[in-house]
Amino acid sequence: MAAIEIPNNIKAIQVQADRTVKLVEIPFGQQDLVKNIPEDQIIVRVRAVGLNPTDWKHGLWEWGTPGAILGCDCAGDVVRVGSAVKHLKVGNRVAGFNYGGSYQSDNGSYAEYVRLYAAVTFKIPDEMSYEEGAALPVVHLTAVQAMYMRLNIPKPFSQPSGDKEIILIWGGSTALAKISNLRVFVTASTSVHDDLKALGAEKCFDYKAPDVVEQIRAAAGERGIIYGLDTVSENGTTELCTDAMSSTREGHLVVIVYPSKESLERRKDVKVELCVVYTLLGFYFKFANTIPFPAIPDDKVRVLEYVKDYMPRVLEGWQSGKGSSTLKPMRLRRLGTGLDKIEQGLKIMRDGEYGREKLSTPKALCFASCMPSSVLQVNRMRGHQ
Repeated sequence: MAAIEIPNNIKAIQVQADRTVKLVEIPFGQQDLVKNIPEDQIIVRVRAVGLNPTDWKHGLWEWGTPGAILGCDCAGDVVRVGSAVKHLKVGNRVAGFNYGGSYQSDNGSYAEYVRLYAAVTFKIPDEMSYEEGAALPVVHLTAVQAMYMRLNIPKPFSQPSGDKEIILIWGGSTALAKISNLRVFVTASTSVHDDLKALGAEKCFDYKAPDVVEQIRAAAGERGIIYGLDTVSENGTTELCTDAMSSTREGHLVVIVYPSKESLERRKDVKVELCVVYTLLGFYFKFANTIPFPAIPDDKVRVLEYVKDYMPRVLEGWQSGKGSSTLKPMRLRRLGTGLDKIEQGLKIMRDGEYGREKLSTPKALCFASCMPSSVLQVNRMRGHQ
């Protein structure tokens, strides 16, 4: 592929001091980090972007930094590659994420070009649309982090050994857990139980049922549940998950919102651990300008291993609109055209005016804004992600 000249100036969505967002033009091509790209990073010409709860909370709420460029998830074409990057090359179609809206005034995914860490960027199949690709990174890699780096369950496609354990996923997906040889229990609205069972859930429970904890414990039997993932992590869900864990064996529950002291101390035999996808980037940061997170270099090493060695197999055989044998695409709802439509998508997400679908906005340059659905992936994360 012929080298693409990166523009000196690009369009991007910027966080404003009055908790709005604005389409602006920013310097890009002459940045030192673009001309002399770090060895572990790449530059992508953005074709589609995805919206997650973290984006509206950084763009339209108090978490964002005025002047920062917004946007985490994106998909596009690689135009420049750092010297240490081995699994990607110029011309690859890729999807990845960036921590937008926080500390960078010159880089973010809601832009025409973005600089990404290669460790959280993966090739997407030719049959996968850019919109489908942009719907994946934060969602999928959060699930990867929670299950393989925190819960330490078997990696995908591993050989079963002994009795299969149960994982309880509160409001989440089944695909990764199923291919990791786990029995999957899921809580969700009854309207989506059939969809979740088609993805591999063994048991589905109505999260609104007053006796949902008792139902889960009864279905789990004497051994009970030792793995849990709470993809909601608010309004009492962490306490319900904790109560549903085994009474005879120690359990481990991963949450995606900072747990309360009461949640942490509810049961001494259940470890409650916070999972924040941005630690996969490998550096220290202050989440929402408030909560410090130390650098976890091992997270970056392990996610790079996953995107290199496991992601190709997870996406193998992908067909647009149908997915692969192990992963299914989001339902997309297209809003119109242009980066300027992202603000509309952020407001829709803020106001809760969406359900089991993604919102997408194709553009003449193939940009899109996408929003996560509520249940078929671990992606309606109402807290930080």
